[in-house]
This record gives sequence, C-alpha cells and structure tokens, in this order.
Amino acid sequence: MPTPQFPTLETPRLRLRELRHADVAAVLAIHADARHMQHWGNTLFVDPAGAHDFIAQCRAGWKLQVPVMRWAIERLSDGAVLGTCGLFNWDQRWQRCTVGYELNASEARQGYMREALRAVLAYGFSRGLLHHVEALIHPDNAASLALAAGLGFRVQGRLREYAYWDDTRHDMIQLGLLQPELVI
Repeated sequence: MPTPQFPTLETPRLRLRELRHADVAAVLAIHADARHMQHWGNTLFVDPAGAHDFIAQCRAGWKLQVPVMRWAIERLSDGAVLGTCGLFNWDQRWQRCTVGYELNASEARQGYMREALRAVLAYGFSRGLLHHVEALIHPDNAASLALAAGLGFRVQGRLREYAYWDDTRHDMIQLGLLQPELVI
C-alpha cells in the first residue's frame, strides 16, 4: 500500500503544502514579532530548535488517527512562506475540529490568510468528516475576529480564563462555522 501524501492545495496566489524543516527561518521570522504574535496562544519560538520541534510535530501529526493538519502558506509568485494554518483537535464522532493560523506581520491585510483558510476549510468540509469548525480567538485580536467573521464564523461565547500561556490566564472568544455558512 502506498504511503499517503500530505494534501497540497492551490489558490490563485498561494500553494498550501506540508511544512518542511527548510521552512524554519520563515517560522522563526513570524514568531520574532512578539507584538504581532501576542495572541497566538502559546509561548513563541525564540530559536531554531523550537521551530524545528513545531515543524516535526506538524509533519507527524497529519498521519495520526486523529490528525493535526498544518499547511505552510507559500506565495506562488516567489515561493516565500508567509505563515501556516491548519485543522486540529479533530473529533470524528462529533464531526468537528479547531482551526488555527498565523501570518508574518509584513504580509498582513493583503487577503492571504482569508484565501488560505477558504481553501483549508473547503478541503476539510469536502472530505465529509466535518460539520463544525471551531476557532478560539483572544478578545483583543480584532483582526483575527474580523477575519473569522468574514469567513462566516459566528460567536458562540466567551470562555473565561480558558487559555494559559506566558504565565497568564486568558479569556478566549469561541466561534463556530457550519459547512453551509462558509463564505467562499
């Protein structure tokens, strides 16, 4: 039986592909901007070892029975890795998962993440394994909340002190998207 391949997705401007260890500099560049990444939901990577660990987990995760699928967002015009996005916390019985994403600050507000997430969400829904996708976003992350709303996500509630990173508890806004609500 052949080894399954990580799914590559293409949009008009982007290729979404499996993360590679060669992407470590791009991953570190994203995490180097602590202000831009302040709501990421985890301690930032400060050295190549942390970025390599993240990439290794992503590369292994999609092969698990309950997959973690994280795509590198690569611009077609120059091959630059702009960020990552993915689906994780799959519950196959309930047909749900969580979406996560991050983008280099220099590439923000150009529609790249919206384009990438539309492809990833459409892929997830098209497999027939999903009915509901959740996003957990820090209440102060206005850009991410607007992005999610523009894709069709609806606020489901505020989870008080739900997350913990950098020695601080954080509230999170829980949003949900059903397959027919995805704005393409």
